[in-house]
Amino acid sequence: SKGFDFLYLDEEDYARFDKGTVVAREETVDGKKVYAMDAIIGEGLKSTAGGIGVENLQGSGLIAGETSRAYNEIFTLSYVTGRSVGIGAYLNRLGQRVIQMVNGPMILTGFGALNKLLGKKVYTSQDQLGGPQVMVPNGVTHKLVESDQDGVSAILDWLAFTPKTSSDSPPLLDPTDPPERDVTFTPSKTPYDPRHMLAGTVTPEGEKLTGFFDEGSFQECLEGWGRSVVTGRAKLGGIPMGVIAVETRNVDRRVP
Repeated sequence: SKGFDFLYLDEEDYARFDKGTVVAREETVDGKKVYAMDAIIGEGLKSTAGGIGVENLQGSGLIAGETSRAYNEIFTLSYVTGRSVGIGAYLNRLGQRVIQMVNGPMILTGFGALNKLLGKKVYTSQDQLGGPQVMVPNGVTHKLVESDQDGVSAILDWLAFTPKTSSDSPPLLDPTDPPERDVTFTPSKTPYDPRHMLAGTVTPEGEKLTGFFDEGSFQECLEGWGRSVVTGRAKLGGIPMGVIAVETRNVDRRVP
């Protein structure tokens, strides 16, 4: 049958490590004594001092596990402010929402390594692998921001709609608009911007038309993904709500 029984070190390689670095048992392969590995510990052998580097992997595994468990318990959000590589990119995807800055690519490995693997120059930047032009259209990035200030503001805006835990109610605030107010925007028979119905708008003549939700509360997300649908968060009478609206106008699709 195909497969393998265990991974092993020969006697010479096993002797190179301090006691306790590798948990192994003696086995025989082709009449030669080897050490079948049960676990790699790596304690006391920092990768910067020539160790095997599993200390970093151990920490990354703990973070990934906690993030996965937190998914069903609390609201989890990742903000990508710079290059996010390897386990960092995985962690962003393990959360519920991702806010990405324009110069913060999410990649599993660099473009140089991929070019070497392919044997030719295919990629010229990290953005081609995980920049906004990739992560926004594929739905990984929920919100794109231009600066860290915008990023922090977007985080605070999102937290205003989320409960403390998954079992709590969302935060209720005093309404900025009276609930009994009129909605002055009227949908037309011709295709129109559904955002005007949700958030209101100002006509070319300067007339202010109010939308369905509290003024200034609508926050759109996933603008570049599934563009035939408008999604986001808003408040109605101070109550946080999810928003899904149909985009009836023609939209274009650009492939990076």
